[in-house]
Amino acid sequence: MAKPKPVEKPRAAAVPKVAFPKKAQPPTHAEFAARLPAPVGKRFEGLRAYLKKQGAAEDFFYYGPRTGWGYRHMKDEQSLCSIVLSAGRLVGIVALDGGAQAKIAWDGLSDVARRARKLAHGTPALLWLDVPLDGNGANDFKALLKAKLGARA
Repeated sequence: MAKPKPVEKPRAAAVPKVAFPKKAQPPTHAEFAARLPAPVGKRFEGLRAYLKKQGAAEDFFYYGPRTGWGYRHMKDEQSLCSIVLSAGRLVGIVALDGGAQAKIAWDGLSDVARRARKLAHGTPALLWLDVPLDGNGANDFKALLKAKLGARA
């Protein structure tokens, strides 16, 4: 009599690894850029150039063990945005107050930004949006930043 084959257990979904998880080891700009596909890297460099033109200071910041290291952009001691690698994707994170939200023409943005708005967290007074920066997301993210900068002025 033959032994029955063991039933394979379904595997749990693989949890993506955090790109730069060690607090004591910040990445270099080259290490961060090396993890990006070429088209996304070009959008990322364009976004960084835009932020520098706006007078934003850029540094690496440790966001915790689930997120790891990411870029933080500040202007006059106020956070403008963060750019992190999340689940292998480049994601821009921006917090918008009511004034900045009022300046955004949501209908003119792509589905990426509208989806980010639906999934936003926070409160109506301060809405946090996570925008994937591949595809149209980089242009949408720039539009959100323009609204935030315009509301600050």
